[in-house]
Amino acid sequence: MFSKRHYPLYKNTFKIFIFLFCLIFSQNLSGQDLKSHEIGRLWETMYSTGSIPGYSPIDNRMTYPGGDFWLQKGKNLAGRGTWIGVTDWTDHTGVFHTTYVSEGGYANDEANGFAFPISNKKRIKNRLPNVFVNSTADIRLLDTREGSSKLFGIIADERIETTWATNTGISVRRRSYAFANQNHNSSIILEYQFTNDGNTDSDTGTKELAGQDLKGVYLGFQFYMIPGGDRGHQQVDEHDDWAEYYGNQPGDSLRGLLFLYDGDSKVKTHDDIGDPDQFTGEFLSPQYPGIGVLHADTGFDNSDDDRSQPSTVEIKPNARFKSYTRGSTENEMYAEMSSGNQSRGTVGLSQNPYDTDVRVPTALLSFGPYDIPPGETINIVLYEAVGAINKSLAIQAGREWKEGTLSFDGKTGDDAKNALIATGRDSLFQFASRAEFAWEIGLKNIPSPPPSPNFFMNSGPGRIELLWMTGDNPDDPHPGDDDFAGYRVYRSSRANDNLYEMIWECGGNTGVELTNEYWDYNVERGKSYYYYVTSYDDGSDNTTGLFPGQSLESSPYYNRNYQNGAKAAVPPASNMDSVLVVPNPFHLQGLAFGGTFQEDYLEIPRAEDQLSFVGLPAKAVIRIFTVHGNLVETINHPNPDNPRSIPDSADEAWFQISESYQTIKSGVYFFYVEGWDRDGKALGTTTGKFVIIR
Repeated sequence: MFSKRHYPLYKNTFKIFIFLFCLIFSQNLSGQDLKSHEIGRLWETMYSTGSIPGYSPIDNRMTYPGGDFWLQKGKNLAGRGTWIGVTDWTDHTGVFHTTYVSEGGYANDEANGFAFPISNKKRIKNRLPNVFVNSTADIRLLDTREGSSKLFGIIADERIETTWATNTGISVRRRSYAFANQNHNSSIILEYQFTNDGNTDSDTGTKELAGQDLKGVYLGFQFYMIPGGDRGHQQVDEHDDWAEYYGNQPGDSLRGLLFLYDGDSKVKTHDDIGDPDQFTGEFLSPQYPGIGVLHADTGFDNSDDDRSQPSTVEIKPNARFKSYTRGSTENEMYAEMSSGNQSRGTVGLSQNPYDTDVRVPTALLSFGPYDIPPGETINIVLYEAVGAINKSLAIQAGREWKEGTLSFDGKTGDDAKNALIATGRDSLFQFASRAEFAWEIGLKNIPSPPPSPNFFMNSGPGRIELLWMTGDNPDDPHPGDDDFAGYRVYRSSRANDNLYEMIWECGGNTGVELTNEYWDYNVERGKSYYYYVTSYDDGSDNTTGLFPGQSLESSPYYNRNYQNGAKAAVPPASNMDSVLVVPNPFHLQGLAFGGTFQEDYLEIPRAEDQLSFVGLPAKAVIRIFTVHGNLVETINHPNPDNPRSIPDSADEAWFQISESYQTIKSGVYFFYVEGWDRDGKALGTTTGKFVIIR
């Protein structure tokens, strides 16, 4: 009876299978080992060297805000590279080079022959929680419990330590730090250690260039950022971004900050700063992604911060950067790193961001020159941060802009839109200042909130039952957390976005007794819901934070049900008399597939496309036909291979995806249902029809 295995998570399951297979296969080929930070609002994937491979179909790239790895939206980093320049250097084959640069990305992708991965390990202060929906474990694509290990005493909530060797004989250790603390969850600290150990490959047991005294060393970091630069909307290829560098100048309040933001496109007849969605008006690229400087050693024997670094700030069109892949010489590459230029960005150099002299801005921050004797080290500390208006405001204000009703700060129309989006710059500078604060007081002194609890969601009659627990003892859920206060429950009716609202809280000053259970009755039949639960404290132990005494709340991302929506259950019918399709007729405006360009382009099922077969018995097989009698789809109820399907219920959802993995078109469709009770007794059959209007 249940012969067909079909789990309609995507409109094109076969494509996604190939997608994932290619990712795994490519990782095996290149030796890349991915580790990701997904605890804060800023998500990032750390590859096993200082570059980003050319394939990488599923990863985080300064993703902001996080929380959406299924659609892969909100990415802001297109390329990353780590360059090392030296003078009077002899390579492992005995060839002498007057000048040389080890090009560790980004133009040469994995930097084969230049960078050699050694290890990539993630350590966490608290284990990633277990999350279950109707006893089915929720899936996280990148950040899994198995991919990290708990380590007491780490100086942040998460630390990814990546080590790789370079062909110069300098090995690199990068430690990235991420925080759950709500004041520091929009930045990630990057601590680099460059050591002249003579190793030139992945084998740490051999030192091919041991004893070589390295002179004229420059340590460079190349970044290619695109605000909102994911492949989720066509605006990404319009090349209309501006770049600026702020800091280390009289009157500047920051140590050094490179950042980009979206400009106006030449291919649009209207002002498209922020990339408004062509149908809804939502601002798709409100982000201000930035890379900042926290520290640069004065020398191998002097760890004081050299405020004159970076000695070179080069910001220019991508196509004008030197690279061995473009035929550049060793001297040209070294001159790029050691030019001493102090670019302030592309603003003011041209009238439009898409002009040839400024389009596709790419940056190189170069530190040096240093002398690094054998066994000595230079430390450079950077940070990533992103500022932006929040998603709900991007949606609401975008809609008002499209309708012509938007006003902000005394402005209307395009002026209001642009002024509102520009507040992302203020947010970026605030997060940058907080990153500097964290480094100055010591990362270990940034207080952590209570850990996120394990989370269990179950379908109940007319309700969704939520249960959570931290630790093994329910009477002492947070041992050692003397200031623990309570829990908060948040909910969204859409997966893969950040439009969550707090629906309940307990403990603290709420007047609600502390508990680890909540039943959500405010739910609609057949509708999927997405939750997370946080722990919060009373702030009494927060003595070293940015705001002493402030209550801290655990990560809003650690225990979400990303994959499987939770639904209220309706008991199965005892006969076949009440089987219906709702809504009927189904009517949705939009493109050919009924949605926006972004959603249809990515072929992801949407809540708006859901049809529900209701009044079903405990077991059923649903067959859907066209008016010509062609089989469209066969649906098993319940389907043990589909976590969306609820056993022993009367409902089964369908997202209008055919057996050939196509979204169905407008028309009249017929259904034929066979039914059985819990014991397998046949209850007969029923038929009906429904109408789709797109």
